[in-house]
Amino acid sequence: MSGRLQFREKLSGILELGNEKQKILKKEEVEEYFAEDCLSEEQMELVYDYLLSQKIAVTGYVKRGGTVREAGMEEEQALNLTEEDRQYLEGYIEEISMLQPQNEKEEKLQYYFPKVVKIAEELYSEEYLIEDLIQEGNVGLMLAIETDMSETAVLENVRQSIQMFIEEHEETKSRDRKMIEKVTYLDECVKNLTEELKRKPTLDELASYMELTEDEVNDILRLTGEDEEDEG
Repeated sequence: MSGRLQFREKLSGILELGNEKQKILKKEEVEEYFAEDCLSEEQMELVYDYLLSQKIAVTGYVKRGGTVREAGMEEEQALNLTEEDRQYLEGYIEEISMLQPQNEKEEKLQYYFPKVVKIAEELYSEEYLIEDLIQEGNVGLMLAIETDMSETAVLENVRQSIQMFIEEHEETKSRDRKMIEKVTYLDECVKNLTEELKRKPTLDELASYMELTEDEVNDILRLTGEDEEDEG
């Protein structure tokens, strides 16, 4: 890539393409779109994750990570389930095994429900509730069986739905972490300036000290529940 601006333009382009194609792209389409850019495997991983975070499914892409299970290990031990997750999973598996389908659609759902559980288990980590992963997978399942998809495509849709939930969760965590960092930095600056000036700093003094605009400082102040009047 020749620069960040060009890369951002390409991301905008692939996002627009995904929206044009009903929010579903094939992995091969994404690879072809970025073929001339010679992206590394790690960079392509970021592109796929970006698309997932924007609600664009990429069929054929399997997100790295999740729980790796060793042969011979019991499911509970392999998944390292919390007690809450373990109880939910046991109850849910029992519940779906007792379903009595009344029509063809319900028969399809009963067939796929255990497969949704398996995919949720593969993508599980203690950062998420297994219940949430299964529910997101079931949403993808409901949408998929409304169309004439092959089993492979249905299961890919389920996996993508769960991965989208995970991406949203990671995005939220990232925003929260940045917010905490900003607030912590603000607190340190206020403390330092107060000690230096022997009084509470004004908004413009704080902005100058932090090398930010007054609007940017105000944005951080709002995160703390304060405003510019409180600071000055």
